[in-house]
Amino acid sequence: MQDVMPPEHRTGDSRLLTAVAEAGWVGLRGGARRERWAIGSPLPPALLALAVAMLDALCLAATGLAVQALPLEPAEGPALRLIGFVALLVPCLIAAAGGYGHAALFGGKRAGLGALAGLVLGIGGMGLAAQALGARGNFAPGLALLWLVIAMPPVLAARMAAAVALRAAAERTRQRAVVVGDGPQAARLVAALGGRPDRSLELVGLVDDRRTHQVGGLRNGLPYLGSLEALNAMIRRGEVDQVILALPWAAESRLQNLLRHFGDYPVDVRLAPDLMAYRSLGTAPEGERLRLLRLADRPISGWGAVVKMVEDYVLALLALAVAAVPMALIALAVRLDSPGPVLFRQRRTGFNNQPFYVLKFRTMYHEASDYTVAKQVSLGDKRVTRVGAILRRTSLDELPQLFNILRGDMSFIGPRPHAPGTRAGGRPFEEVAARYAARHRVKPGLTGLAQVRGWRGPTETEEKLLRRVESDLEYIETWSLWLDFTILVRTLLAVARMRNAF
Repeated sequence: MQDVMPPEHRTGDSRLLTAVAEAGWVGLRGGARRERWAIGSPLPPALLALAVAMLDALCLAATGLAVQALPLEPAEGPALRLIGFVALLVPCLIAAAGGYGHAALFGGKRAGLGALAGLVLGIGGMGLAAQALGARGNFAPGLALLWLVIAMPPVLAARMAAAVALRAAAERTRQRAVVVGDGPQAARLVAALGGRPDRSLELVGLVDDRRTHQVGGLRNGLPYLGSLEALNAMIRRGEVDQVILALPWAAESRLQNLLRHFGDYPVDVRLAPDLMAYRSLGTAPEGERLRLLRLADRPISGWGAVVKMVEDYVLALLALAVAAVPMALIALAVRLDSPGPVLFRQRRTGFNNQPFYVLKFRTMYHEASDYTVAKQVSLGDKRVTRVGAILRRTSLDELPQLFNILRGDMSFIGPRPHAPGTRAGGRPFEEVAARYAARHRVKPGLTGLAQVRGWRGPTETEEKLLRRVESDLEYIETWSLWLDFTILVRTLLAVARMRNAF
């Protein structure tokens, strides 16, 4: 369930670095801040959760060091490695208790209870484990209790301070929601929210999925934004984080159609209570929040998004450290093999259907470069250079996409990005696979489940594309850290065997 707030109505050589900079990598040359981080745009919930988790870990480490410094002879304070382990363990337990959910970051009972549960289970559990394993001398129960008592005030105070800071920066921290529906449910939803404050969500407007009214003005107390098509466009522009269906629960077919529709978009979908639930709100304690039913969550969200983000940057930096010299040699080989730039920049479709430029080592003769993928490369293609054929066979031409990962356009593992207009069996991808757009609910990857299963390369038939999209959607719906690990290992094995897995 989700807590909500009352609506506030507010309207290889130098060419290698050059090409990377032209693709938008602001770390290589000056320029305007990227649009996604523009002033006024909301910060990703995963980034906020990570910041609060790091604050919790810092408080735990500081209190652990304070306990260690106390004169506790003949007992000793916790060892440094134990302090570090607990400082990592407790935030994980708080996350499991829901303490880093977006609404919980803004304070309230859920935030406090989640933090307390993590502290008790983390520190208390380690003390009990030491007792059960006969390591009482390393972490006595009394020492664990002392650390727990000392840690509680600063951890809770830090969470309160973080909540105050997030509320103060509401323009950058709240999730933006749009209500779908224009009947009594929508009217009651807006009215019910009026007396139940919460600062984690902002209602930006209302759309009608069945009728088209003139855009503008207020309907049921919210700005009227237009039809469902208008909402689709807003989501694609990254202006909506959550969709609230304010419809009669008896309209089962209508709700199912909307749920299937928004299943292809990277948004959370919630269902407002039916009319009877609003009538019961009159007897609810003052200040109790109205709760929305969770119908669907965006994939790889919450704590999973934090893990995925850390994974992407760690893997990309490690890969760059290993591949820096080989990439320089490849750039030199490409330059000597045929005239033209070292890197090839091509427009691809990424997260939320937004375009970006993917980077690759050039594998075709410069005059034969195909920027629109009018014709897919086939075995023995005369447009491919000698060095390019080797790079394609070993997947080394994809290495510059590590810069795309660091820039935030791509993940290390995910569905491979396709060029707009690419065809399978003579038809555009979007016409072949009904849910093709759903693969854009997550960032595209350097490698993915479809690739390690062998579904890569030219799509001469529609069957090849369907199997690829099928694997991509399976990855999105079943993502886990273990799945990413298995894909990474299989990719490395495929590359070692000279089989293209990118």
